[in-house]
Amino acid sequence: MAQLTRATSDTAPQPTPATPALDGLSVDQAVAVRAVRGPVCIIAGAGSGKTRTITHRIAEQIRRGVARADQIMALTFTERAAAELKARLDALGSDGRVRATTFHAAAFAQIRYFWRRAYDGDPPQVLDRKVPLLLPLARSAGVEASDLASEIEWAKARLVTPERYAQVGRHRDAPLPAEQMAALYTRYEALKTDRGLIDFDDMLHVAVELLDDDGIAAEVRDRYRYFTVDEFQDVNPAQWQLLRRWLGDRDELCVVGDPDQTIYSFSGATSEYLRNFRTTFPTATMVTLTDNYRSTAPVLDVANRLLRAAWPDAKQLRAQRDDGPRPRIMAFDDDRVERARTLDWIRDLIDDGVPIDEIAVCVRTNAQTQAWEEAFERAGVAARVHGDRGFFDRPEVRQAMQAIRQAAAHPPVSTGATPPPPGTTPAGDRRPDRVVEQVLRERLSWHPRREPNGQAARRRWRNVAALHELVTRIVDERDDIDLPGLLAELAERARASGGAHPTRPAVTLLTLHKAKGSEFDAVCLVGLEEGMVPISYAVTQDDLDEERRLLYVGMTRARRHLWLSWAQQRPGWSSKPVRRRPSRFLDDVADRRRSTPGRGAQVDDQLAGTLRAWRLERARRDEVPPYVVFNDRTLQELAATRPTSVAELLAVHGLGTTKVRRYGRELLGLLAPAGLGDAASDRSRA
Repeated sequence: MAQLTRATSDTAPQPTPATPALDGLSVDQAVAVRAVRGPVCIIAGAGSGKTRTITHRIAEQIRRGVARADQIMALTFTERAAAELKARLDALGSDGRVRATTFHAAAFAQIRYFWRRAYDGDPPQVLDRKVPLLLPLARSAGVEASDLASEIEWAKARLVTPERYAQVGRHRDAPLPAEQMAALYTRYEALKTDRGLIDFDDMLHVAVELLDDDGIAAEVRDRYRYFTVDEFQDVNPAQWQLLRRWLGDRDELCVVGDPDQTIYSFSGATSEYLRNFRTTFPTATMVTLTDNYRSTAPVLDVANRLLRAAWPDAKQLRAQRDDGPRPRIMAFDDDRVERARTLDWIRDLIDDGVPIDEIAVCVRTNAQTQAWEEAFERAGVAARVHGDRGFFDRPEVRQAMQAIRQAAAHPPVSTGATPPPPGTTPAGDRRPDRVVEQVLRERLSWHPRREPNGQAARRRWRNVAALHELVTRIVDERDDIDLPGLLAELAERARASGGAHPTRPAVTLLTLHKAKGSEFDAVCLVGLEEGMVPISYAVTQDDLDEERRLLYVGMTRARRHLWLSWAQQRPGWSSKPVRRRPSRFLDDVADRRRSTPGRGAQVDDQLAGTLRAWRLERARRDEVPPYVVFNDRTLQELAATRPTSVAELLAVHGLGTTKVRRYGRELLGLLAPAGLGDAASDRSRA
């Protein structure tokens, strides 16, 4: 590695007088802002004011004469984030001269500017989307073109060439075996070359090649001398390579990020550059921001426990807001009850003055939104899917609906048999949901038990599975319905599920990945079951660690109200109820020590004896063994935490919705202080 030196500036650094720009910053933020020279690494926990810190640091570099505004490049990953950086910098007096941009935009600008100096002819055209070029290759291989595109993007982000892919990709969750994927990758690259095209990912590599020219490199490095990179945990090897070329042998680099929020490894991102920053830059100033200005202490308590359960030395966020309600950890008999009770809680929040557009429901996959869209529509509560089409507008769902309509309009005719009369199902008197399954199998190659490889293929499979589940649910509710009636019902639900008007305040429905960068007063994290969180295809320890971080990101989106729920039954591949287990992460966040405010966590021996006697008497009444009522672990936890509400009972190990419904009133009467038993029970009904 080349020896790194400090960049020079046209203006010598000035002394460090007190400045109003530091007013309102925490001690740690001010340390980062004052570190205006050399390598700086800011580990910024969720809600710790990272954007405020880096924009004030850039403003301080300019104010103190360390750098001119036009010598600074601030990098991030989306146009939206770049626009926010620019707006904040302008508000601090940069006058639009700081370059706030994305890696790709900066790379492409340099390609356009320097291309003719390095090569003959015009710059190459950019392929907007890989899918059209990949479509014939995908069809011949029998896979999704978008999955091929995603895998090629991962390879390019990781600097994996087609020649290396056969070895590197052997253990990938790829749409094709490694050798076949490598061959297809090679063909894709040849097609681009023949047509004089580069794709979005090539921009980074082409920009690096241009910087091999010493004259071009010197000009770029003279133009941009100070770099700040936001969300540094999401940098991939291709971006890191380009950043190092921009820097040359200098070290004027400030990075900010959080390894605990690394959730895009599937796209090639890695937090290793953030975690190893001091190794790369031994003289780096290291600052950690743990003061959280977004969430209340009870929300952060749960989020901190989630990380600490896996990594005892993980940083712990400190709340700077007033205290608030404890997060609710809820178990329900089935998914329908989960949706109903979640909606009840949301209505209560709205009644209590929480703005409807400050409430979010987060799911793991976008296929899960269908049932929630329908539940909100039926309840008359405005809701909108964030950053995605509504369920019935998704291409695979539209394709499936068209196939079902065609099957109904043109039923098969067996040789020698009388065609079925109009209005009947293609299979005579078969249940319409079974006909639909047959259509999905034959016309969409969908198999209910075979979830495919590849993220796009899985997303399509899960959306079709959600449609199949909906069809089965409708038929179960109306056992006299025929296929035309089913189609009419689906069409009506599609019309009704258009979502709230774009300008109308509404609850936000979104996936956990899309929650990154957002925050709400209230967040509901639902469907927290094994197979969903963590997702079923997370099998390696790295995969499981990322699933843990993904849930952590979801938790830390909540300012004040946090709801965590799971269902003991949910439709499976056959759309029939399947027993579910709570996510292993829920066991990590359940506070076995904490009780209601002001009480200790020690087991109350007298109360434990009372509970033991009640359990024995109740078991005799129910004619079951005492452990069926609840086991000794549950008894000890009840005696230690003394829950005073249904929500708190549901947070106790071993007490699900059924048991709380059966025993809750009596238990709350035993657990409440003298004279308050009935009041506590009445006050806390589910």
